[in-house]
Amino acid sequence: MTLSQEQINAILEGTGTYEEAAPGLNLETFFHQLAEKGGTAGSQAISQALGKSVVISHPEVSVLGAEQLLNDTAPHQIMIQTGYEAGKSFPLLYLIKDYDVAVIFDILMGKDGRNPDLEIGDLQISAIGEVMNQLIGAAATAISGELSTKLAMKPPASESLNLEQQSLPQAYVNGELLAIRYQLTIEGVLDSEIFELWPIEQARAFYTQYTAPVAPPSAAPTASTVPVNAAAQQAPPSPAYTASPATPHYNAAAYSAPAPAVPSGPPPSVQPVQFAPLAAPGVSPQTGGSLDRILDIPLKVTVELGSSRLKVKNVLELTKGSVVELDKLSGEPVDLLVNGRLMARGEVVVVNENFGVRISEILGPEARLQQFSDGG
Repeated sequence: MTLSQEQINAILEGTGTYEEAAPGLNLETFFHQLAEKGGTAGSQAISQALGKSVVISHPEVSVLGAEQLLNDTAPHQIMIQTGYEAGKSFPLLYLIKDYDVAVIFDILMGKDGRNPDLEIGDLQISAIGEVMNQLIGAAATAISGELSTKLAMKPPASESLNLEQQSLPQAYVNGELLAIRYQLTIEGVLDSEIFELWPIEQARAFYTQYTAPVAPPSAAPTASTVPVNAAAQQAPPSPAYTASPATPHYNAAAYSAPAPAVPSGPPPSVQPVQFAPLAAPGVSPQTGGSLDRILDIPLKVTVELGSSRLKVKNVLELTKGSVVELDKLSGEPVDLLVNGRLMARGEVVVVNENFGVRISEILGPEARLQQFSDGG
């Protein structure tokens, strides 16, 4: 996809074309190169999510009709609709077999994926949507680097699809499709495939946007194309100078430099600059009126006993009676947050059968400022 400097110069000078400079960079070749980049990045993202080696490779690009696609795919699929935003919207979708979704979900639950539950429900569909979100996000980043532009990803929407009873969305039924078939391999568990589908017109528009040759600049006028008025361009003859018959002689001793000019009027008045003294930190009397305008704005005050970080599989295993360990020791002060920002700490008390917090520490200005700089 990268042109040499000689090829670029040939295009700019009008002696070459983009097709000559990049023979073979047709629609399918263009998407194959992007698929290679996106597949590599997506493999790394899913490998981290599953904790197993995942390879998404060997993309095969072809243009086919919806009927041919149905003959090449299993009837039970999970469909993930997404796309790219790059100045305008480019929709696309992925098809992944429901069995593959069951295997991936089984691994997410901490199992080995060899005996997955084949009943696909909302939980499995939601989980594969999140996994594909990571895959597509990594692919978008890699493709952005390849195209030297920024591609924004549409949030993926996943749903179950039975191709024997349902059809693809309207944009993928009428006309041809650009199909990219990837080989999906999960270490020791799965050897399958994923389909990436583009409506052909959207694929061509995307291809054109990033492969259209740059128009050569307008040729600058040359000497041969600019009319020249010979009479107007002819320089006037230089006058002939002759020595004066009597060159005056200057007496250096008699010559004196003129006296410097003396300014008239009174001398200017020069005074040091006077700066107003800086006000001491705090609220000045002048700001009292401005502060009164915001005193009625409500703020959300939250007391945080503690927090914990759990993996998806641990959250899904929570049941009634489960205990979640927090990052605070018994007896430690609780945090008081105002609009999500830590402002104070205190101890929990009971007031008329209601919980309350007795403030034991209020964060100073420097500590609060440090929160904003840290984004906390």
